[in-house]
Amino acid sequence: MSLLTSKLSDEDRKKAHELFGVPEQFDEVADLMVHEEEWQVILLMGKEPMTEKELRKLMEKNRLAASPYVLINRMYSRNVLNKVTDADEPTWKISDFYSRYSYYAQFEYYEFGCLPRELIEALYDWQTEIYQSIYLPQVKAKVAGEGVYVHNQTYLTLEEFDKIIDGHHGSIHLVPCNCKSQKYFHDRKLNVCVNMNDGPNSAVDRGMGEPISPEDMKKKVREFNASGLMQNGEDGFICNCDGLCCFPMQMAYKAGSRLIYPESNWKIDWHEDECVNCGKCTKICNFGAFYKDDNRKVHYDVDKCWGCTICAPNCPKHAIHLLPREQKA
Repeated sequence: MSLLTSKLSDEDRKKAHELFGVPEQFDEVADLMVHEEEWQVILLMGKEPMTEKELRKLMEKNRLAASPYVLINRMYSRNVLNKVTDADEPTWKISDFYSRYSYYAQFEYYEFGCLPRELIEALYDWQTEIYQSIYLPQVKAKVAGEGVYVHNQTYLTLEEFDKIIDGHHGSIHLVPCNCKSQKYFHDRKLNVCVNMNDGPNSAVDRGMGEPISPEDMKKKVREFNASGLMQNGEDGFICNCDGLCCFPMQMAYKAGSRLIYPESNWKIDWHEDECVNCGKCTKICNFGAFYKDDNRKVHYDVDKCWGCTICAPNCPKHAIHLLPREQKA
């Protein structure tokens, strides 16, 4: 039995959930993700931007915080509030359930993991559906030959990754992968994504992420690469993806976009005569392109290869080479 008494009526709670975009099937878990005083703030603000000066006055008037500054910044760090970047003075706007859920899984991972398995899986499926409704049309347009940009657009070799890191002159942070955090039931590494964006509303600006030097990040990514994670992205944010959890890969499977999205700049050139059948490539390949037969002999199926390139640097005998892929005009 809780010692706390709720000050939020059922009607107000329902209205706050509507403002925050909470799907009806997730009403109960939404109240774990968002604290009661945060729901009160959402009700006071509504959908419109509000200056920090106005917001502080409302918080004080309604006795929502002894320090409005602390509450505002806590709500920002938890992705319940967003900064309005084009205002003349500090201004805030409410976030939404879709965005808050991702942060809950990434940065409040233990509590998220205490949810029932069926709820965790339902949330992941819901997020996947919303994500694909936004980005899948762009991937399909890319497959059709249109020159559209889609995030996580290109697989990177370790050398290409190093070049991006060397050319970046701002902060670098290691953050948990939101896809892997939300999928939850797997044994993949979690704290693997490379965040080079510290602007307003970024995870770094919200106080999240582990600062890391360029050289240490390069070492980390080599560990991720050797464990079977694929480097994928561009300056600003680079993912270390896998074939099970990651939203971009699930979308690519659905679109049938092999070699187009994510784009691959390299072909795998396997020298079978140099292969010693150790099977390292078969263990880290996310697509089953390298596999062993019943006699433990390694084979390579080019039609299953997505060109992620992680097999090449991890072959102990250097039997896997990379050749530049011809680009479309």
